Amino acid sequence: MMAASTPSERLAQSRERLRQALSGPSSTPGESSAGRPAPWWQSLAALPGAGIVIDAVEQWWARHPLRVTAQIALDAARGAVQPIAQRHPWALVLGAGLVGGLLVGRRPWGWVLKPALFAGLLQQLLISSLKAQAQVVARQDAAPRAPAVRRDATGHPEP
Repeated sequence: MMAASTPSERLAQSRERLRQALSGPSSTPGESSAGRPAPWWQSLAALPGAGIVIDAVEQWWARHPLRVTAQIALDAARGAVQPIAQRHPWALVLGAGLVGGLLVGRRPWGWVLKPALFAGLLQQLLISSLKAQAQVVARQDAAPRAPAVRRDATGHPEP
């Protein structure tokens, strides 16, 4: 067995581990900076064509109006849940199971999404498609047409 180290040595070791964790040593492509596996979407980006889709989704989310609200809610939830998770992890798991059961039993997506979908989204899609059709027709009508050129039997234009 290893001899017990002094408190100052343990403190120095602890500080060094913290320093390494915060600075993040270099990592391989499949691992994050802390030596853990990278998030699943980063390993998914290595697949052919998936990187394009992931980039498109990231760009869409960066411009989404609810992104800031979601980030604030995530930070607030993390601040509220993290102490509970550290002290009582099983209570957190039980609470998550109860919330999941309530969501599945009540099916809020049915009464939240259907009215919004049929009332707003379909109407917007119909209006935008009609506007696009009207613009195409207007461009075709406004385009100048060249006068018809009469050709003789040999295919040359007549004077």
